[in-house]
Amino acid sequence: MPRTKRDEDLFDQSSMSFLEHLDELRVCLIGAIMSITVGLIISVIPLGPYPSLATMAVEYIQHPLKKSLENYHILQSQHQLQRKRAELRDAGYDANLASMPARLHMTAHPYYVFPHDLETIRNAGVDATVPKSLPQDERKRLEALKLADNFGDYKNEAITQTSLSAATSPSEPVMIILWEKIAEDPRSRTRALSVQESFIIFLKTAFFLGIILGSPGVFYYFWRFVGAGLYPHEKRYVYRFLPLSITLFLGGFAIAFFIVFEFMLAFLFRFNAGMNIEPDTRISEWLNFALLVPVAFGIAFQLPLAMFVLERLQIFTIKVYMEKWRISIFSVACLAMLITPPDPWSMMIMLSCLIILYFGGVGLCKLFPRKKSEFEEEWQD
Repeated sequence: MPRTKRDEDLFDQSSMSFLEHLDELRVCLIGAIMSITVGLIISVIPLGPYPSLATMAVEYIQHPLKKSLENYHILQSQHQLQRKRAELRDAGYDANLASMPARLHMTAHPYYVFPHDLETIRNAGVDATVPKSLPQDERKRLEALKLADNFGDYKNEAITQTSLSAATSPSEPVMIILWEKIAEDPRSRTRALSVQESFIIFLKTAFFLGIILGSPGVFYYFWRFVGAGLYPHEKRYVYRFLPLSITLFLGGFAIAFFIVFEFMLAFLFRFNAGMNIEPDTRISEWLNFALLVPVAFGIAFQLPLAMFVLERLQIFTIKVYMEKWRISIFSVACLAMLITPPDPWSMMIMLSCLIILYFGGVGLCKLFPRKKSEFEEEWQD
């Protein structure tokens, strides 16, 4: 059947020339870059008496790592006390001492000192000079304890349980346990190994925070470019799916940050403990990891919308999605393996989410079926 004038008008309204597509792409790219730039500016501007959003983000992003480090060192402290159980019992300590770090949320540090040094501290009182025979870091700990209000109670308890043991020879060192709040333990803090590293970290965090703050604009221009190739009756999907696209991105980001990191770090630190390797965490390495993985999760969570667009472009159909679901799940598993850290927990969480999102994409295509244009219907007639 020959094309009519009406068909030509409809075709002209629903298509763009190649140069027009390039022009639209240029406009959308500039708009997306401007959105990220605005987000970057917002992230670096100081908020009155408060630091900038980027500075607060650097502190907040470290929370999962600090929490895992604290749990790791508490468990290591308990294991150390368990290994020294017999020696601690001989020194007069309680047999349940090994469970104290988790209950007190503190780390225990066993040290050896000579009884006459402990007696010197006990007899001299708060103004006593810390024995020179102690290690330098331990002398600093005792100096801090002497200034505390409860130093007298501490020294009486510690010295009574150690130096007054009748079975200990005066010429042999005895064990004492010094406690430290886990939040003040330097091993639970991240480290920067160069002067300029902190500034580079600030810039990286500000850039990624700019991407997050500018993501509504980025997704708007992306869907605007997609909508330029749709029929007039299909352009309304752009406004329907824009909020869904932003929600999926932020949802993937949140799942990675609040769920995946906890399981992943626990798994990796367990390997450190099993291989007797002390972790020395660098802030730059953690920031690179902690920023890239959530963004990768957010992009991967766009799977339902990508499936919808491919179905609209007639590259795939709902029938193909359902018939080839086994191959699709295998492809999703490979994707999860590539974009997740090298641990099974993050991969399984990602795979589970993508499987759900895959069938959610099929449901999305069924919920909004593709309608044939008037041009297609009359051409087939």
